[in-house]
Amino acid sequence: MNRPRTARFALAVTASIALIAGASCAVWQPPVVAKPLSEPRSYRAPFVPALGGVAGATGTSGIGRGMSRVALGGSLESGAWAAAPWTEDFTDIEGSVKPAPAYRTRVKMLWDESFLYVGAELMEPDIWSTLAVHDEIVFHDNDFEVFIDPNGDGREYYEIEINARGTVFDLFLHRPYREGAPAIHEWDVTGAFAKSVSFKGTPDDPRDVDQSWTVMMAIPWKAFVPPTDARIAGLPADQQAFGERARAAAAPKPGETWRINFSRVQWRHNHEALDAAGVRLATPNVVARSAPGGAEPYAKRAGLPEDNWVWSPQWAIDMHLPQFWGRVTFVR
Repeated sequence: MNRPRTARFALAVTASIALIAGASCAVWQPPVVAKPLSEPRSYRAPFVPALGGVAGATGTSGIGRGMSRVALGGSLESGAWAAAPWTEDFTDIEGSVKPAPAYRTRVKMLWDESFLYVGAELMEPDIWSTLAVHDEIVFHDNDFEVFIDPNGDGREYYEIEINARGTVFDLFLHRPYREGAPAIHEWDVTGAFAKSVSFKGTPDDPRDVDQSWTVMMAIPWKAFVPPTDARIAGLPADQQAFGERARAAAAPKPGETWRINFSRVQWRHNHEALDAAGVRLATPNVVARSAPGGAEPYAKRAGLPEDNWVWSPQWAIDMHLPQFWGRVTFVR
């Protein structure tokens, strides 16, 4: 989720403060941020036509409206995915002023009348996760995150997080946290949403070195509807809606551009070799892996912050600056 670190874990407190702050000011201004060193990244997402019986996420012929035309699971180099280009490799959330990520991450996107398809490849020598219940705070594990702002105004946007177990945390942001508006955890990516997580390696087993994990999602356009919530209804009238509900969950038109970004949260753990500054070294932690009786279970390194790696740099440790998200144009 990548809030500013000062507020990262204060979920309940944040929501309460947001309601009070929103109700007490009739006029708000977006946050002031430093000038970025480059433009937001851009991507042209290919359309998936309904040609023949392509295996859908349900395992049936997915050529009808409302059913996935793209197979989830398997390779991102085959089937419909082969037509989609890769994004640039992820960078540090603060951009080129920080070291490049230790492990490569990249994404593909496709679309049709019913779904946005997202496929992500995360290189990873140690695949592990702990959270297994829907709407747990998934970024406490290593995770992959999707941020979607359909009309690109920086308000009323959606977030979907997933870990290596396939556990999902999904939420709606009425406005960014810095603007003092509520985050609605009760919003769910409903409808025909489908996902898959596959591995090149053995998850949760530190005795070997893994290669990567792959996430695929079919996100239905009809899921993009702001929830009805008392925290929003309690805001001043001019802050309750900014046009997202009026879109009526419509699919994008060809040539339309949305703001979208992706994040990867990566925690340092006991089976990584680190230098004195906490920087990952190329050599594995052989001592920990060869402990008597088998390698000890994975655990975070106490006191060390997470890494945040993103597609389009945010220029701050905060994913909730939508003006810096990438521009995805839907082509047909």
